[in-house]
Amino acid sequence: MWTLGDTEFEYFRNIVYRESGIRLTELKKALVQARLTKRLRQLKINSFTEYCDYVKHNYYNEIENLINCITTNKTDFFREARHFEFIKQYLIPQWCEKKKRRIRIWSAGCSTGEEPYSIAIILREHFQPIDVSDVKILATDIDTEVIEKGKRGIYSADAVADVPRELATKYFLKGKGTNEGLFKIKDIVKNMVYFRKLNLLDEKYPMKGKFDLIFCRNVIIYFDRETQRMVFDKFYEYIENDGFLFVGHSETLTGLTSKFALVTNSIYRKVV
Repeated sequence: MWTLGDTEFEYFRNIVYRESGIRLTELKKALVQARLTKRLRQLKINSFTEYCDYVKHNYYNEIENLINCITTNKTDFFREARHFEFIKQYLIPQWCEKKKRRIRIWSAGCSTGEEPYSIAIILREHFQPIDVSDVKILATDIDTEVIEKGKRGIYSADAVADVPRELATKYFLKGKGTNEGLFKIKDIVKNMVYFRKLNLLDEKYPMKGKFDLIFCRNVIIYFDRETQRMVFDKFYEYIENDGFLFVGHSETLTGLTSKFALVTNSIYRKVV
């Protein structure tokens, strides 16, 4: 019923690039059509041409919905497990040796919250001298819908299926009755994570302090090289001198910046 023409696709992908830095290739046309069709149904709009006009006349009200439709939010608890092993086996012993109590971590592109909650669980499990009141995990995303889901901290049984049973029992509440099949993050974990909307293309980020660790995994693959370089340059300013940056397993900083040194695959340390 709805077919996305080349002109309309070009219009949408220019907006998406300008507003989010995400580069949509021709191969993404079918995906854009499928995702925006849901929005057309919601608005009872009968064509993509009509939706283009709607966006033009309601730009600042509609742009958030458009970006929410396009962004990809694939994530899992403890995804790319070696990163969590690195925290457990290297970072936590280092922080303990330094008697470090103030910990700041940023999950950039946090999606529905599985990543920052996984970090919080690892810290509670293995950082025994931890003062939870001074450990904060900032979770940001450009998609407001996934941020709200992350704030709620409620997940399906499928989403929690790969969480080790002892951790699921310890850190999740199992739903009963009308909530059967749902799992809710317990407050001892939830209270460590703060969700905020943030666009990595913003000229300035609102955070005042620096981070010991930044997760930005499977995000920059959607950016062109110029945007990637700009984002990493900004991250450099927000990481402590002994801080680390984690990227996705298929991502690399090679050829983009010399401000981070490779520690091991997809794990970098700030160069000072």
